[in-house]
Amino acid sequence: MPFQTDITKLLGIKYPIIQGGLQGLGREPLVSAVSAAGGLGLITAGTYSSKKEMIEDIELVRKKTSKPFGVNLAIGIRKPMDEYVEGVIETGVNIVFTSGYSPAKFMDQLKKAGVKVIHVVPSVKFAKKAEELGCDGVVIVGYECGGHPGIDEVTSLVMIPKVVESVSIPVIAAGGFSDGKGLVAALSLGAQGIQMGTRFVMSQESPLPETIKEQLRSASMNDTLIIKRSINKPNRVYKNEAALKVLELEGENAKVEELLPLIGGEAYKKLLNDGDINAGVLSIGQIIGRIHQYPSVKEIIEGIVTEADSIITKMNQSWQPV
Repeated sequence: MPFQTDITKLLGIKYPIIQGGLQGLGREPLVSAVSAAGGLGLITAGTYSSKKEMIEDIELVRKKTSKPFGVNLAIGIRKPMDEYVEGVIETGVNIVFTSGYSPAKFMDQLKKAGVKVIHVVPSVKFAKKAEELGCDGVVIVGYECGGHPGIDEVTSLVMIPKVVESVSIPVIAAGGFSDGKGLVAALSLGAQGIQMGTRFVMSQESPLPETIKEQLRSASMNDTLIIKRSINKPNRVYKNEAALKVLELEGENAKVEELLPLIGGEAYKKLLNDGDINAGVLSIGQIIGRIHQYPSVKEIIEGIVTEADSIITKMNQSWQPV
Protein backbone atom coordinates (compact mmCIF):
# COMPACT_ATOMS: atom_id res chain seq x y z
CA MET A 1 0.00 0.00 0.00
CA PRO A 2 1.51 3.38 -0.95
CA PHE A 3 1.48 5.91 1.88
CA GLN A 4 1.12 9.16 -0.03
CA THR A 5 1.30 12.19 2.23
CA ASP A 6 2.31 15.82 1.87
CA ILE A 7 5.85 14.79 2.83
CA THR A 8 6.18 12.03 0.23
CA LYS A 9 4.96 14.51 -2.40
CA LEU A 10 7.27 17.28 -1.20
CA LEU A 11 10.36 15.07 -1.11
CA GLY A 12 9.52 12.75 -4.00
CA ILE A 13 9.83 9.58 -1.90
CA LYS A 14 7.75 6.40 -1.86
CA TYR A 15 7.25 6.07 1.89
CA PRO A 16 7.04 8.77 4.60
CA ILE A 17 10.04 7.36 6.44
CA ILE A 18 13.14 9.51 6.98
CA GLN A 19 16.51 8.67 8.46
CA GLY A 20 17.61 10.97 11.25
CA GLY A 21 20.81 12.97 11.13
CA LEU A 22 23.35 10.64 12.75
CA GLN A 23 26.74 12.04 13.68
CA GLY A 24 29.47 9.68 12.48
CA LEU A 25 26.92 7.24 11.08
CA GLY A 26 25.02 9.20 8.41
CA ARG A 27 27.34 8.09 5.62
CA GLU A 28 26.88 6.60 2.17
CA PRO A 29 26.11 2.95 3.01
CA LEU A 30 23.23 3.84 5.33
CA VAL A 31 21.98 6.81 3.30
CA SER A 32 21.95 4.86 0.04
CA ALA A 33 20.12 1.94 1.64
CA VAL A 34 17.37 4.11 3.15
CA SER A 35 16.74 6.01 -0.08
CA ALA A 36 16.91 2.90 -2.27
CA ALA A 37 14.29 1.24 -0.04
CA GLY A 38 11.83 4.10 -0.59
CA GLY A 39 12.58 6.32 2.39
CA LEU A 40 14.80 9.40 2.59
CA GLY A 41 18.43 8.96 3.58
CA LEU A 42 20.34 11.93 4.99
CA ILE A 43 24.07 12.56 4.66
CA THR A 44 25.15 14.03 8.01
CA ALA A 45 27.41 16.97 7.13
CA GLY A 46 29.05 17.21 10.56
CA THR A 47 30.45 13.71 10.10
CA TYR A 48 32.93 14.91 7.47
CA SER A 49 36.20 16.74 8.00
CA SER A 50 35.68 18.92 4.92
CA LYS A 51 33.26 19.88 2.17
CA LYS A 52 35.34 17.82 -0.25
CA GLU A 53 34.93 14.67 1.84
CA MET A 54 31.16 15.20 2.07
CA ILE A 55 30.88 15.75 -1.68
CA GLU A 56 32.74 12.50 -2.34
CA ASP A 57 30.15 10.62 -0.26
CA ILE A 58 27.29 12.43 -1.99
CA GLU A 59 28.63 11.22 -5.33
CA LEU A 60 28.88 7.68 -3.96
CA VAL A 61 25.20 7.81 -2.95
CA ARG A 62 24.30 8.90 -6.48
CA LYS A 63 26.17 5.91 -7.89
CA LYS A 64 24.21 3.56 -5.62
CA THR A 65 20.69 4.94 -6.12
CA SER A 66 18.76 7.36 -8.29
CA LYS A 67 16.24 7.93 -5.50
CA PRO A 68 16.03 11.23 -3.56
CA PHE A 69 18.30 11.83 -0.56
CA GLY A 70 19.28 14.87 1.43
CA VAL A 71 21.86 16.42 3.74
CA ASN A 72 21.50 17.10 7.45
CA LEU A 73 23.16 20.30 8.69
CA ALA A 74 23.58 20.60 12.46
CA ILE A 75 23.95 24.37 12.85
CA GLY A 76 26.10 25.69 15.65
CA ILE A 77 26.64 22.28 17.22
CA ARG A 78 30.17 21.15 16.34
CA LYS A 79 31.55 23.25 13.51
CA PRO A 80 30.56 26.04 11.10
CA MET A 81 28.29 24.79 8.33
CA ASP A 82 29.08 27.46 5.72
CA GLU A 83 31.27 25.30 3.48
CA TYR A 84 28.87 22.36 3.75
CA VAL A 85 25.97 24.55 2.62
CA GLU A 86 28.15 25.49 -0.36
CA GLY A 87 28.75 21.79 -0.98
CA VAL A 88 25.01 21.07 -0.97
CA ILE A 89 24.43 23.76 -3.59
CA GLU A 90 27.45 22.81 -5.71
CA THR A 91 26.32 19.18 -5.93
CA GLY A 92 22.69 20.02 -6.64
CA VAL A 93 21.27 18.27 -3.58
CA ASN A 94 17.78 19.75 -3.26
CA ILE A 95 16.74 18.54 0.20
CA VAL A 96 18.25 19.80 3.46
CA PHE A 97 17.27 19.04 7.03
CA THR A 98 18.64 21.56 9.52
CA SER A 99 18.94 21.09 13.28
CA GLY A 100 20.51 22.82 16.25
CA TYR A 101 20.34 26.59 15.92
CA SER A 102 18.15 28.56 13.52
CA PRO A 103 18.79 28.08 9.78
CA ALA A 104 18.03 31.79 9.18
CA LYS A 105 21.61 32.54 8.13
CA PHE A 106 21.40 30.08 5.23
CA MET A 107 17.77 30.35 4.14
CA ASP A 108 18.22 32.84 1.28
CA GLN A 109 21.22 30.92 -0.04
CA LEU A 110 19.41 27.58 0.06
CA LYS A 111 16.06 28.78 -1.26
CA LYS A 112 17.67 30.62 -4.19
CA ALA A 113 19.26 27.30 -5.13
CA GLY A 114 15.86 25.58 -5.07
CA VAL A 115 16.58 23.57 -1.94
CA LYS A 116 13.70 22.34 0.20
CA VAL A 117 14.49 23.09 3.86
CA ILE A 118 13.02 21.14 6.77
CA HIS A 119 14.03 22.19 10.27
CA VAL A 120 14.16 19.93 13.33
CA VAL A 121 12.47 21.55 16.34
CA PRO A 122 11.81 20.57 19.98
CA SER A 123 8.73 22.72 20.62
CA VAL A 124 5.73 24.57 19.20
CA LYS A 125 7.55 27.90 19.60
CA PHE A 126 10.40 26.88 17.30
CA ALA A 127 8.07 25.16 14.83
CA LYS A 128 6.29 28.49 14.35
CA LYS A 129 9.60 30.29 13.91
CA ALA A 130 10.68 27.75 11.27
CA GLU A 131 7.46 28.37 9.36
CA GLU A 132 8.00 32.14 9.56
CA LEU A 133 11.52 31.70 8.14
CA GLY A 134 10.11 29.94 5.09
CA CYS A 135 10.96 26.33 5.94
CA ASP A 136 9.06 23.79 3.86
CA GLY A 137 8.37 21.53 6.83
CA VAL A 138 9.40 20.72 10.38
CA VAL A 139 10.44 17.64 12.31
CA ILE A 140 9.11 17.70 15.87
CA VAL A 141 11.14 15.66 18.36
CA GLY A 142 9.54 14.32 21.52
CA TYR A 143 11.27 13.81 24.86
CA GLU A 144 11.86 10.12 24.03
CA CYS A 145 14.22 10.87 21.18
CA GLY A 146 17.91 10.11 21.09
CA GLY A 147 20.11 13.16 20.74
CA HIS A 148 18.72 16.57 21.64
CA PRO A 149 15.07 16.69 22.79
CA GLY A 150 15.19 20.33 23.89
CA ILE A 151 14.52 21.64 27.37
CA ASP A 152 10.77 20.90 27.44
CA GLU A 153 10.15 17.41 28.78
CA VAL A 154 7.09 16.73 26.60
CA THR A 155 6.58 13.38 24.90
CA SER A 156 5.78 12.77 21.24
CA LEU A 157 2.17 11.77 21.92
CA VAL A 158 1.43 15.23 23.30
CA MET A 159 3.83 17.28 21.18
CA ILE A 160 2.98 16.03 17.68
CA PRO A 161 -0.71 17.03 17.51
CA LYS A 162 0.04 20.36 19.21
CA VAL A 163 2.60 21.26 16.54
CA VAL A 164 0.30 20.03 13.75
CA GLU A 165 -2.40 22.37 15.08
CA SER A 166 0.05 25.29 15.29
CA VAL A 167 1.62 25.38 11.81
CA SER A 168 0.39 25.01 8.24
CA ILE A 169 3.53 23.36 6.82
CA PRO A 170 3.96 19.55 6.89
CA VAL A 171 5.08 18.00 10.17
CA ILE A 172 7.31 14.94 10.54
CA ALA A 173 7.19 13.09 13.86
CA ALA A 174 10.37 11.95 15.61
CA GLY A 175 11.10 10.36 18.96
CA GLY A 176 9.95 6.84 19.78
CA PHE A 177 9.30 5.45 16.29
CA SER A 178 10.54 2.10 15.01
CA ASP A 179 7.70 0.15 13.40
CA GLY A 180 4.38 0.16 11.58
CA LYS A 181 2.42 0.82 14.75
CA GLY A 182 4.40 4.01 15.23
CA LEU A 183 3.86 5.12 11.64
CA VAL A 184 0.10 4.67 11.92
CA ALA A 185 0.08 6.49 15.26
CA ALA A 186 2.05 9.43 13.83
CA LEU A 187 -0.27 9.73 10.83
CA SER A 188 -3.32 9.57 13.08
CA LEU A 189 -1.89 12.44 15.15
CA GLY A 190 -1.67 14.57 12.03
CA ALA A 191 1.99 14.10 11.11
CA GLN A 192 2.89 13.49 7.47
CA GLY A 193 5.71 11.04 8.15
CA ILE A 194 8.21 9.77 10.70
CA GLN A 195 11.92 10.29 11.21
CA MET A 196 13.90 7.51 12.88
CA GLY A 197 17.42 7.62 14.26
CA THR A 198 17.82 4.76 16.72
CA ARG A 199 16.00 2.26 14.48
CA PHE A 200 18.42 2.95 11.62
CA VAL A 201 21.42 2.98 13.95
CA MET A 202 20.42 -0.63 14.61
CA SER A 203 20.58 -1.79 11.00
CA GLN A 204 23.04 -3.85 8.99
CA GLU A 205 24.14 -0.84 6.96
CA SER A 206 24.77 1.37 9.98
CA PRO A 207 28.53 1.96 10.49
CA LEU A 208 28.13 1.46 14.26
CA PRO A 209 30.48 -1.40 15.25
CA GLU A 210 28.72 -4.76 15.46
CA THR A 211 30.09 -5.32 18.96
CA ILE A 212 28.10 -2.28 20.11
CA LYS A 213 24.98 -3.31 18.18
CA GLU A 214 25.14 -6.66 19.97
CA GLN A 215 25.23 -4.93 23.35
CA LEU A 216 22.37 -2.61 22.43
CA ARG A 217 20.15 -5.54 21.46
CA SER A 218 19.56 -6.31 25.13
CA ALA A 219 19.05 -2.68 26.22
CA SER A 220 15.81 -1.77 27.98
CA MET A 221 13.69 1.36 27.76
CA ASN A 222 15.39 2.49 30.98
CA ASP A 223 18.91 2.25 29.55
CA THR A 224 19.11 5.85 28.37
CA LEU A 225 19.52 9.07 30.31
CA ILE A 226 19.74 12.82 29.79
CA ILE A 227 23.11 14.52 30.15
CA LYS A 228 24.35 18.09 29.51
CA ARG A 229 21.43 19.75 31.27
CA SER A 230 24.01 21.81 33.17
CA ILE A 231 25.09 23.50 29.94
CA ASN A 232 21.51 23.86 28.67
CA LYS A 233 21.98 21.32 25.86
CA PRO A 234 20.02 18.25 27.04
CA ASN A 235 21.18 15.11 25.26
CA ARG A 236 19.59 11.64 25.55
CA VAL A 237 22.30 9.01 25.39
CA TYR A 238 22.89 5.36 26.16
CA LYS A 239 23.50 4.69 29.85
CA ASN A 240 27.17 3.67 29.75
CA GLU A 241 30.20 4.45 31.90
CA ALA A 242 30.92 7.71 30.09
CA ALA A 243 27.35 8.98 30.45
CA LEU A 244 27.23 8.11 34.15
CA LYS A 245 30.53 9.90 34.69
CA VAL A 246 29.17 13.00 32.92
CA LEU A 247 26.15 12.99 35.25
CA GLU A 248 28.44 12.67 38.24
CA LEU A 249 30.56 15.62 37.09
CA GLU A 250 27.49 17.72 36.37
CA GLY A 251 26.28 17.02 39.90
CA GLU A 252 29.56 18.49 41.10
CA ASN A 253 29.02 21.65 38.99
CA ALA A 254 31.84 20.75 36.62
CA LYS A 255 32.78 23.22 33.89
CA VAL A 256 32.39 22.43 30.18
CA GLU A 257 36.14 21.89 29.91
CA GLU A 258 35.88 19.05 32.42
CA LEU A 259 33.07 17.39 30.45
CA LEU A 260 34.71 17.62 27.03
CA PRO A 261 36.98 14.54 27.39
CA LEU A 262 33.77 12.49 27.72
CA ILE A 263 31.33 14.33 25.45
CA GLY A 264 33.76 15.59 22.81
CA GLY A 265 34.45 14.33 19.33
CA GLU A 266 37.62 12.40 20.17
CA ALA A 267 35.82 10.24 22.75
CA TYR A 268 33.05 9.51 20.23
CA LYS A 269 35.59 8.63 17.53
CA LYS A 270 37.20 6.16 19.91
CA LEU A 271 33.80 4.59 20.57
CA LEU A 272 33.21 4.16 16.83
CA ASN A 273 36.74 3.17 15.83
CA ASP A 274 37.48 0.78 18.70
CA GLY A 275 33.98 -0.59 19.24
CA ASP A 276 34.27 0.40 22.92
CA ILE A 277 30.76 1.30 24.08
CA ASN A 278 32.10 2.99 27.22
CA ALA A 279 34.65 5.24 25.48
CA GLY A 280 32.25 8.14 24.91
CA VAL A 281 28.58 9.07 24.85
CA LEU A 282 26.24 7.60 22.23
CA SER A 283 22.93 9.26 21.38
CA ILE A 284 20.18 6.64 21.61
CA GLY A 285 16.42 7.00 22.11
CA GLN A 286 14.18 5.20 24.58
CA ILE A 287 12.83 3.13 21.68
CA ILE A 288 16.02 1.04 21.97
CA GLY A 289 14.10 -1.02 24.52
CA ARG A 290 11.86 -2.28 21.69
CA ILE A 291 14.65 -3.00 19.20
CA HIS A 292 16.28 -6.40 19.57
CA GLN A 293 17.61 -7.11 16.08
CA TYR A 294 19.55 -5.19 13.43
CA PRO A 295 18.27 -6.37 10.04
CA SER A 296 18.91 -4.67 6.72
CA VAL A 297 17.42 -1.24 6.06
CA LYS A 298 15.27 -2.76 3.31
CA GLU A 299 13.82 -5.25 5.78
CA ILE A 300 13.18 -2.49 8.33
CA ILE A 301 11.31 -0.25 5.89
CA GLU A 302 9.36 -3.08 4.26
CA GLY A 303 8.43 -4.37 7.72
CA ILE A 304 7.14 -0.95 8.79
CA VAL A 305 5.06 -0.51 5.65
CA THR A 306 3.63 -4.04 5.76
CA GLU A 307 2.69 -3.74 9.42
CA ALA A 308 1.15 -0.29 8.95
CA ASP A 309 -0.86 -1.53 5.97
CA SER A 310 -2.11 -4.51 8.00
CA ILE A 311 -3.13 -2.31 10.94
CA ILE A 312 -5.05 0.13 8.73
CA THR A 313 -6.77 -2.74 6.89
CA LYS A 314 -7.84 -4.34 10.18
CA MET A 315 -9.15 -1.04 11.53
CA ASN A 316 -11.15 -0.43 8.35
CA GLN A 317 -12.66 -3.91 8.63
CA SER A 318 -13.44 -3.57 12.34
CA TRP A 319 -14.89 -0.07 12.42
CA GLN A 320 -17.81 -0.41 10.06
CA PRO A 321 -20.70 2.02 10.56
CA VAL A 322 -23.61 0.55 12.51
